[in-house]
Amino acid sequence: MVSRIILILICFIALRAEASVCPPLNPLPKSVRIFPDLAGYWFLDGKLAFGCEVTYVNGGKRRTPGYLNGNLPWRELQCSSEQATQHGDCWYVDLYKVRQNNNTLVIYAQHRDNASTKTSFEIKIPPIQSVEVVLPENTKPRYGKSIEPIVHLEWANGVGYSYKASNVRSLVPRDSVALYYNNERSYDGQIVLPEFSISERKTFSLSALWVTKPWLNDVEVFPFQGSAHTTWKFKLPDGADGRKQLSSPRGMDGVEGFHGMPGMDAPEVTLSLTMSPDGARIVAEANNGRIGYRKEFKPEEFSLEIIARGGNGGDGGRGGDGGAAPFDDPEKAGIGGQGGRGGRGGIGAKLTIQSTPETESFIPCVVIDNSDGLPGKPGEGGRGGTFGGAYGMPTLFEMIFPSRNYDGEPGDE
Repeated sequence: MVSRIILILICFIALRAEASVCPPLNPLPKSVRIFPDLAGYWFLDGKLAFGCEVTYVNGGKRRTPGYLNGNLPWRELQCSSEQATQHGDCWYVDLYKVRQNNNTLVIYAQHRDNASTKTSFEIKIPPIQSVEVVLPENTKPRYGKSIEPIVHLEWANGVGYSYKASNVRSLVPRDSVALYYNNERSYDGQIVLPEFSISERKTFSLSALWVTKPWLNDVEVFPFQGSAHTTWKFKLPDGADGRKQLSSPRGMDGVEGFHGMPGMDAPEVTLSLTMSPDGARIVAEANNGRIGYRKEFKPEEFSLEIIARGGNGGDGGRGGDGGAAPFDDPEKAGIGGQGGRGGRGGIGAKLTIQSTPETESFIPCVVIDNSDGLPGKPGEGGRGGTFGGAYGMPTLFEMIFPSRNYDGEPGDE
């Protein structure tokens, strides 16, 4: 009997030891997928965020930490690429090798414990879609001064990137974009404007094109801005806002809000450019029948901006609130009234320029903003009326949290 007990104890200890040596097996990996950040700037800055997802035979899935915010340790995977080096959830890409490989980055991944569980992912540098050249905000292109144009690029994956053409640290290789002042190429991105000459044209052009796809380009024409640059505003009143409607009586729907008034149409503006009798000054006069301006400029200092926009439309008024349910019909609360329409924007001014042969060449130095006014905002819908309780007497809960009918819709656009 004692020997039998000893034998049972030995077997029990052996089973416990075997259990401690052989832990339960993890589920086998079935497949692995790569998830790169395709909407990022990797083809510019050489940094590509990515992650991997492993699917197991039992249907479970685990993702890597970092970019995919998972809990699968990176040590369980083996990732490689001939065009990049991995560091955690980021690839540091050698863009030169990518371009040499037909603009394609190839990433491989496999499970360390199961070499047959592997995959690859090819990522192509997205094609360039548009090129635009602009001047920095508040730049004054004056005679004899220097300017530094900005190039804005957009790619097919939605990424946009702007940089000064003179910036040697730009993420875009300098030889990718060609910048021109008139017909002369600028290699350093810094352009010195010429001194004033009465016989030269008073505008200049900037052009930018993607060198390998020259049909992707932009050409913009800018007027020179004189040191006496002047702005004349022909301001008009905006349309009045619609009033808010009053609440409706019990059981009645709210009334539609008052509409905003339209903005005023801008009257025609006439601008005349003439030379003073001694030929030393340009005389500019503008009038719209209500407001008039006059000023004399030295030719080298002349540039003029005329703002003659239409008036903005007034905002629509708020719809009236629906009436509360009557005492004898607690379920007949009124619906909130629709908001009023916003008023239309006024039409911008027509502008007529009269000049003499001596001043005709200065017409491009006049910048005109005669856009239409902005439309008013639609009014808000009124609130729905409150429902009553049984027999017209609300409960305590209904008094604290009153049940309401539908609110009104906003006004039409």
